Amino acid sequence: MMIRVIVVEDQWLVRDALVALLSLQPSIEVVGSGASGKEGVALVSELKPDVALLDIQMADGDGIWAVREIHRLFPSIRCLLLTTFAKDDYLRQGLAAGASGYVLKDTPTKEVVQAIEAALANQTWIAPSMQSRLSEMFRPDRLNDRERNMLQLAEKGATNREIAAQLFLAEGSVKNMWTEIFSKLSAKNRVEAIAIARNQGII
Repeated sequence: MMIRVIVVEDQWLVRDALVALLSLQPSIEVVGSGASGKEGVALVSELKPDVALLDIQMADGDGIWAVREIHRLFPSIRCLLLTTFAKDDYLRQGLAAGASGYVLKDTPTKEVVQAIEAALANQTWIAPSMQSRLSEMFRPDRLNDRERNMLQLAEKGATNREIAAQLFLAEGSVKNMWTEIFSKLSAKNRVEAIAIARNQGII
């Protein structure tokens, strides 16, 4: 059975090259392509591909935003992030958003196909050059006990004032600790920090 794929990449030369290379693969059918995160979400809604391959840095909705939206709206459709950058923050945020893999743009076509096949099989595929960093990146003990307690309380809806009272801290200390948690988890806000911690088994 052919794997139906869409390619979302804002650089037309890279996008056309990817479409051409993937179209040569006997197991893959490229059913659409786009140039922004919003286009990617719209294409998924219209075409219902098996796998979406999305660049990270795009205007009008980046790839991580698009993955999060696709995962929320169409959880059975697999997403792979495509990027030039081997950045830990991108990898963390992408996996937390629901991506099935992280593919670098210098990856050989054969490995891109492997990533697509792995995603379809509900497996995670990470660029080989980044795999050694995964165990360190997702260690639960990156957060201390008090930070994990904060996240657990916040997950239940506690405010900063309520968290401070329960942990016997000043409210200002709680705000400072949120800054540390956001940095450690590469999160932008409380909601994202809770989602990342939950997905990584920290809470």
